[in-house]
Parts: sequence; C-alpha cells; structure tokens
Amino acid sequence: MKILFSLIIAVGVFAVMSSRRLRWRFMEELKALSDLLLLIFLRATSRFGSELTQDGLTEQKIWREQRLRDLKGLGLRSRQRWARKKQPGQGV
Repeated sequence: MKILFSLIIAVGVFAVMSSRRLRWRFMEELKALSDLLLLIFLRATSRFGSELTQDGLTEQKIWREQRLRDLKGLGLRSRQRWARKKQPGQGV
C-alpha cells in the first residue's frame, strides 16, 4: 500500500514538474492555500474586533458593504470599457 501511494505521488510530482502550465497552476493553488491557512491562523489568534461596541460593529458592516459595492462598480465599468474597445469601427 505504501509503495502504491509513493508511486502515485511520484507520478503526480513528475507530471506537475514536466509541464510549465501545470507547474504554474500548482504553485498558484499552493499560494492560495497558504494564504487561506494564514488567514485562518490570524483570525483564530487575533482579538481584533472584540473591543468594538454594537455601533462600531454596525459601522464596520456598512463600510464593508460600501467597499464591495465600489469593487463591483469598478468591475462593471471595466467590462463596459473593454466592450467599447472591442466594437468594430471604434478608435481608441
């Protein structure tokens, strides 16, 4: 069983290392995983927000929603600009 598991791991590592695209994707997934684990650790060990009052929590929620709306608006405007650039006969 150990030999089969080791063989599967070895084949997987070889496949990832032999393809540039797979290697890049693997590294991106590894970075995303490490970011997630770091965030979980920081949230678990941090006391951030524990001193906020109910008004403070409400204000934080409002600011978070405003940032999300701003980001969605930026994405929408960016897609509209790209759509205009791709239309035939439009000069940029």
